[in-house]
Amino acid sequence: MVPHEPATSRWLGWAFFKRELSNRFSGTLLGAGWAFVQPLALLAVYGFVFEAVFRVRLPAALDVPYLLFVALGLWPWLAFSDGVSRGMAAVVANGALVKKVRFPAAWLVLAAVTASFALNMLGYMLVMIVLALMGHGVHWQGLPVAVAGMLGLWLLATGTALALAALYVFVRDVEHVVAHGLSLLFYLSPVLFSVAMVPAMMADWMWINPVTGLLEGIRAAWLSGNMAPSAPMWQSMGVGVAVLVVGWWTFQRLAPHFEEEL
Repeated sequence: MVPHEPATSRWLGWAFFKRELSNRFSGTLLGAGWAFVQPLALLAVYGFVFEAVFRVRLPAALDVPYLLFVALGLWPWLAFSDGVSRGMAAVVANGALVKKVRFPAAWLVLAAVTASFALNMLGYMLVMIVLALMGHGVHWQGLPVAVAGMLGLWLLATGTALALAALYVFVRDVEHVVAHGLSLLFYLSPVLFSVAMVPAMMADWMWINPVTGLLEGIRAAWLSGNMAPSAPMWQSMGVGVAVLVVGWWTFQRLAPHFEEEL
């Protein structure tokens, strides 16, 4: 059986995914326990900073606790940004393997992005359970729409990571550009605020960012129990599919030259 046969490729993908998960916590005292400790610690910090120190309050139209509001958008963003960062570095980080063994290198990127989403979604569910115990519940009938929104973010992250991973092999400056770009995109995406809170003259520009439609759709699904994706959410998912196609094409065009550069 050759490495490019579907059965072998699926096995490789699963093996890389499991290795990615184990590598996240190898050598740490708590091991996989960090998957539970980190999101709870982050939630506590955000609760202290925004509710106890800054005492942030949302407009009357958004009559929900600010901590719940932020949490519903923050973890999807963390999954997206972590997936892009780790997926981008996956090929270079496994350069020795890529040079020695013939296999579809795209599996390294897919495994890194998917592991990031899996871990952050585990933390997301844990955080929502804790918030529910604190009396800040959500509408669970919105779960299918929220899942669709997460799928859209995964498509965006995977397509972006594939293109960046290929470019990173040849241009190492990509790492610094992406780090600054994600920091900027964080503040241009509705993570700590809603588009409804943005002045009208600027709000239209925010919808150009496909992450906006997905984050707003995920948050609305949990808060209002929407049973169907909104138009901006559908549009963002379409952009996600297009980004995945372009990212995959870019990766496949550059992959034959990886061994020369790694």
